[in-house]
Amino acid sequence: MVYHDIDIPLPAFIAIDWTGMTLALLPILLRFWLRHKEIKRQPWTRNVSDALVVLSWLSGVVLISINAWKNMLRYRYVHDPHPERLYYMVPKPQSAHLLYVSWASLFFVYISLWAAKFALLAFFAGVLLIDGGSASAVRGCGWIRAVLAGCTIFTAATFCLHIALLTSWCHPVSSNWDIEGHLCSAVHDINSVTISTVANIATDLAILSLPLIALFTKSRERRRVLATASPLLQEQPAAVIGRPEMTGVAFVVAMSALSITAALARFVTLKLVQDVPRANITHTIDVWALVEIVASLMAVSLPTLRVFVRKRRGRGHRPGRTMRSRGEGSSKVSIISDRRRYASVIGSRGGDSNAERAGPVAGMPGY
Repeated sequence: MVYHDIDIPLPAFIAIDWTGMTLALLPILLRFWLRHKEIKRQPWTRNVSDALVVLSWLSGVVLISINAWKNMLRYRYVHDPHPERLYYMVPKPQSAHLLYVSWASLFFVYISLWAAKFALLAFFAGVLLIDGGSASAVRGCGWIRAVLAGCTIFTAATFCLHIALLTSWCHPVSSNWDIEGHLCSAVHDINSVTISTVANIATDLAILSLPLIALFTKSRERRRVLATASPLLQEQPAAVIGRPEMTGVAFVVAMSALSITAALARFVTLKLVQDVPRANITHTIDVWALVEIVASLMAVSLPTLRVFVRKRRGRGHRPGRTMRSRGEGSSKVSIISDRRRYASVIGSRGGDSNAERAGPVAGMPGY
């Protein structure tokens, strides 16, 4: 089976690129707008995450700007009366410069992808280590710090690996655009692409463990609080993990799955044409790279909105509000109601020490 490149007008690819990056920009703008409205000071990890998201999006814009230039250049020679003089869809004197620019644009692909990965790491570092609030949570998070450190080091290592593949796979580096000699490319060599794909997917899977850890720690903290609460609260079981948390994790998983699918699609495409000299698969690779970048930006941007929207939704809850489970006569008390009732019960007993014990309840990690 021989794969043929996506065949649509070149201006359409430009429109697809800018539409995708505009779509990725919308949740980013909403993220910053909600943060501007937030009164509470955010942790430094949120600042780092925001800066990395902006870097990721700007690198993506540089990439699609380069792609737009390449496609417009190729469009000038679509109807060339002498197609035999074309090399990579442009006259041979211009092809070396085109290949050089294409090689340089790959750095922006990896910067955009890995900036989004690091942004997600910074976000979950704030959720797992800072938003916990209680002293006991901080003392018990040694293993979480180890997991975060391991994911960060592994992500940095895979980024360095991709940069090394771009700069060291072909000797000399100029052979990436040397049309007169032996033309070489790390992103068209199946061995290099295999290494890159495995490292990329492994990084996504490692980062994907963090939202699951966030759910686990939040569930454990809530159980600990309810276990030490008054008998009045223990009589009515509370929902340990709510729908917002599950929705956030499901969205991260879905976007990560889309990013992994894009990486696999690029690999399969190159596998199909590995024995075809000068196979034209430029548009397929560009489209899947765009999908991966947009999915990564969505994965890191939209879940963070839960942190900012949480309080706004919480204002709609009335004290003592309950939910009835299906098929049961007893009611489940929401965690917000539990916090208020717990604080009121302890507060009625008096004493500053009891008030201090109630403090960590309001600081439980949020997602």
